Amino acid sequence: MKLIKSFYAVILMLLSLRIFSIKKNFKNKRVAIVGAADSVFDKKSGGVIDSYDIVIRINKAAQVWDEKQSDYLGTKFTFLFHSFFENNYSGGGPIDLKRFEDLGIQKIIHPNSDIKGLIAHLNFYKRHLKCVKTYIFSPLLYNKITKSLFGFQPTVGFSTVYSVLNTECKEVYLTGFTFFKTPYVQGYRDELGDKKINDEHIRKQGIHNPEMEFKVFKALLQKSKSRKIILDSRLQKLIE
Repeated sequence: MKLIKSFYAVILMLLSLRIFSIKKNFKNKRVAIVGAADSVFDKKSGGVIDSYDIVIRINKAAQVWDEKQSDYLGTKFTFLFHSFFENNYSGGGPIDLKRFEDLGIQKIIHPNSDIKGLIAHLNFYKRHLKCVKTYIFSPLLYNKITKSLFGFQPTVGFSTVYSVLNTECKEVYLTGFTFFKTPYVQGYRDELGDKKINDEHIRKQGIHNPEMEFKVFKALLQKSKSRKIILDSRLQKLIE
């Protein structure tokens, strides 16, 4: 039975998995990326977020979104970048296809296109056994990202930001990104709400390097192909 299920999952993956083109999806578009840092609640920017052509959210965003907070978070969901690990410990969270559809999510993208990423995709199809389109970065783009981090595995949020800033967007707006220098929003990963606990969690994992991601991000701002980049006030202060 397990063998049949695995074979079926492989077929579903071959039929459904697509390469996500950053040029096709982002070029000449106004793109907002909403992260999970508590800085999203510094200002009621929901209307601003919803005014963008594309609104990208990360991992558990669809789970924790609450209409009561829409003044801050907005209501628009275009793309969801997700780790495809559907457990709470990893931070990805369940992929609820019905809820995603109700929220208007058009594409689910897992940036990681190395062997680990492909296995994560395959396991997704094993769990859901549905022919649903999912997306992955091209190996060329993903290798470029990991090379910039000297082999560290990029967080989903960093891969998202990197891909957008390397596209000729009309405008980019970033909010809810502090590169783990402040806590998550409440309800996102409450077990890691204390910064010291989260720092220790990242250190024990040993696969991500937020400080290096922040350094690369600052360099990206200087050479980005995007015509206009707007940062929320907390992130702007961090780079000054």
